[in-house]
Amino acid sequence: MSRRDRARGIRLGIAGLLAALAVAADASAQAPPRAGTVVLTLRDAVKAAVARSPEVRGAALDVEAFLAKRQQADGARWPQLTALGVVGPSPEAERLDGSGLSTPLRSVNAREGAVNGAFGRLDLLLVQPIYTFGLIDNLRAAAEHGVRARRAGRDKTAAEVALRVREAYTGLVLFRELGSLLGDLHEQLLRAGERLELLQEGGFAAEQDVFKLRALQGELETNINLAARGAGIAAEALRVWTGLPAGASVEPGERRLAADLEPLPPLESFVDEARAKRPELAQLTEGLRAKQALVEAERAKAWPMVFFGIQGSVAQATNRDRVLNSAYLSDPLQHAYVGPVLGLRYDLDFGVSSGRVREAEAEVGKLEALRAQAVEGIPLQVARVHGEVREAAQNVAALDRAHDNAKKWAVSASANFDLGIGDTKDLADALLALAKTRAAYLQAVFNYRVGLARLDNAAGRDLEEIRALMAGAATSLTTAEVTR
Repeated sequence: MSRRDRARGIRLGIAGLLAALAVAADASAQAPPRAGTVVLTLRDAVKAAVARSPEVRGAALDVEAFLAKRQQADGARWPQLTALGVVGPSPEAERLDGSGLSTPLRSVNAREGAVNGAFGRLDLLLVQPIYTFGLIDNLRAAAEHGVRARRAGRDKTAAEVALRVREAYTGLVLFRELGSLLGDLHEQLLRAGERLELLQEGGFAAEQDVFKLRALQGELETNINLAARGAGIAAEALRVWTGLPAGASVEPGERRLAADLEPLPPLESFVDEARAKRPELAQLTEGLRAKQALVEAERAKAWPMVFFGIQGSVAQATNRDRVLNSAYLSDPLQHAYVGPVLGLRYDLDFGVSSGRVREAEAEVGKLEALRAQAVEGIPLQVARVHGEVREAAQNVAALDRAHDNAKKWAVSASANFDLGIGDTKDLADALLALAKTRAAYLQAVFNYRVGLARLDNAAGRDLEEIRALMAGAATSLTTAEVTR
């Protein structure tokens, strides 16, 4: 059998392989979703994940806690009422006349008798602060800055969750398209292998041609398994993060991983936006201001609080009479009075307050160091991600050209093989290069799209969208399509 005869014998299989690589992407884009799957768009996935994320919910509760602290600080400006009520045994203090009837006690020289009764007493003090040497104002300022810091922390957490979802979603699209591409190629290789085996049995093909084709099939199967595993991990992550029930199958709304290359703005614009929008910087700045206000509040505690108040007390006993003949004496178990007062409140300690001031000052210094680190590190992070995006865009263009050349190589190798001037190895290498360049192109597109998401996150560009999604987080997925 001549070389030309062998080439003609396997030409049908080779043509099928080339056609598979040419249309695999279109076929995967047109494939309908499987029954029982949930089709999510990227926006749906991010919205659902941000709405149910335990991390975001915990950060939101931090905001609520500081709102409560602000409420406490605001309430310190208004009157505070202190009340103390007690009951207890009462010794007798009354005098009996000759008839045996009790008469009001008119002499302070009378002695108390046996404990044969009970008394009740209520003391009240209403305090309205007048001047606190800055204590209340600094507590209110600390609470307000604390609320802003926690809100920035919530935005940071939500942005991190959204970025993870974007990476998983883009990865799922990548693995689905790779799996479809490699699956179609593998199916064509199986058919070509069956034809070659028939031709080899009839003496029209060499045995080594069959072995080479089977070796290529094994390499493809390894990559198919890798794509399936990656798709399974990404789909399960999206299912868990979006709160879908166990057993639900997740499919991305996109069927193809499109690059959509656009001109990349200069690095300086991203750095400027990062300095203005990054929630980490806002969190550290507001946290620093809150700690500074707390330092001043601790220092203000070294001074007394001037207040206007209303003080009153009432007591009643079952076996005592009120002293009626003295304006200077008051029975602690039988009296009633109320009146306005002006006073000072001061708590004296030895070293406790100064220790609190030192602790607060140390925390201020720590936050200043962290903020300085962020100011230096964020531009470097933006520059690194910006460079990765620029490199990924260049790789997309280069691998697109490489894939076009691989297709030309495969066509040329097939033609040479048909003419009897090429061999099976050259043709197999061309087909393998065709598959590898397509896979590398898709990987470059993935790197580009994920890089853009990371760049938007590093520059704080994604905050407005995430805040809008959090504002509408109460609604469920309205655009998710459930196919039954």
